Amino acid sequence: SASGGLWKTSNGGLAWQPLTDELPTLGTSSALVDPVNPSIVYLGTGDRDHNDAPGLGVMKSTDGGLTWSSANSGMGNAIVGDLLFPLNSSITLLAATNAGIYRSQDAGNSWQQVATGNFKDLDRHPLNPAILYATASGRFYRSVDTGATWQQAGNVPTVSRMVIATSPAA
Repeated sequence: SASGGLWKTSNGGLAWQPLTDELPTLGTSSALVDPVNPSIVYLGTGDRDHNDAPGLGVMKSTDGGLTWSSANSGMGNAIVGDLLFPLNSSITLLAATNAGIYRSQDAGNSWQQVATGNFKDLDRHPLNPAILYATASGRFYRSVDTGATWQQAGNVPTVSRMVIATSPAA
């Protein structure tokens, strides 16, 4: 929840347990579960759309969300709008933040900024994992090298807010 933290259900939604009430911010704009080890969870902090909750960069849990530690070295207290594993690997991660796109190649231990801007959303090509997409300030961006570099793609009409999704059908 953008200003209410991360919640978990273990019974199909009949009951929910808050996992982040003890964190210094309840703002949560993204959560990502490690595809190799589901006990590892990444949390993108801050409210990406209304700034109702401050960002603290990325938080990481290795016990399914019971405890959290900062995983924001190189990124600082950015508002993280989206997180993505570009490959089916738990090593490389991308974070779309209010300061740009950050890339980690060591499971979130350190981050390098690879693009600047107020990024909100990330997605990957459904058939080619080297091709990634992102949005920032109503603009559409593309990477063809698993997120190492980014370029604005095409002439998308400028809008204030945009999200993306991909499909193998189109």
